[in-house]
Amino acid sequence: MRKIPPLSLPLYLALVTGIVYGIISAFFQLTLPVWLASVALVTALSFAISYFGIRKILYSQIEDINKEIIGSIQNTVFKNKMQSRGTNELDKLSTYVKRLIQEKTIEIDNLKELERMRKEFLGDVAHELRSPIFNVQGYIHTLMEGAMEDEEVRTRFLSKAAKHVDHLGILVEDLVTISRIEAGEIKLEMEDFNIKELIHEVIELLDLSAKQKSIVLSAKYPDEKELLVSADLQKIRQVLINLLNNSIKYGRDGGLTTINLLEAQNDVTIEVADNGEGIAEKHLPRIFERFYRVDKARVRSEPSTGLGLAIVKHFVEAHKQKIWVTSRESIGSIFSFTLEKSREE
Repeated sequence: MRKIPPLSLPLYLALVTGIVYGIISAFFQLTLPVWLASVALVTALSFAISYFGIRKILYSQIEDINKEIIGSIQNTVFKNKMQSRGTNELDKLSTYVKRLIQEKTIEIDNLKELERMRKEFLGDVAHELRSPIFNVQGYIHTLMEGAMEDEEVRTRFLSKAAKHVDHLGILVEDLVTISRIEAGEIKLEMEDFNIKELIHEVIELLDLSAKQKSIVLSAKYPDEKELLVSADLQKIRQVLINLLNNSIKYGRDGGLTTINLLEAQNDVTIEVADNGEGIAEKHLPRIFERFYRVDKARVRSEPSTGLGLAIVKHFVEAHKQKIWVTSRESIGSIFSFTLEKSREE
């Protein structure tokens, strides 16, 4: 139902028309009653014509414009609020346009940020690929230029080239995983399983790597009974592996890494805590970004794809759960995430 337009504009036009007609008709020497009646009639007709003309032509077009604008506004609450409000069409048009400008400004800012992230991502990928490729090229060309005859040099160079190729393979796999996650191609296969058994399995898997740096891996549970969670077993296994690998890779020799379980009524919090070097506070907000490096010098001694924590964050958030980190330099770090408890518990 169309709203009635405000009376100010047609009333103003009617008064102007009546005054102009009154001045002109005064020259025709009409009697005063006839003159007053004719002026009143012309003013009334002018008001009626202006009012219904504006309503029919101008306001119907404005209403159509409003409908198109409100259709392009993303905020559903705002739509419902404005559509039920009893303001006239001109006021609505002004409000809608302001809202649309606000949303489009936010959309443009988001697109600019996405473009910045895309360029940064491509630069990071190129940088991560360049180093191992150049190293492999150097080893191969050195061997082809004569070093192949020296068995010791050949074995050492081929071993180093193989390590860099392995690193490239892991990087490509992580890039494919990130791309599939962000494209929504990876689906969760939810099941109920004992999180304590999974933690024990992951600790056994990485125990040899930890022993090479004399790092002790352990787990602390509130009690010995099984603790069932509802999640994708393989994704959570990867989360634990990535977090423990980070703790081993960047922990101090002879350190300690502990997995703690904190049970609540509906969920469980898993903490991976270490007494390593810790992370400066300024780095914490960006620690889960792709390719973000806390210490570029340390990365050279501990090769990494820089995607492990980004994958961890994606997997945890795909379960509609939270992940966070607390850390203090020279004291250690705690990576924590939540999982939903099984309803069978």
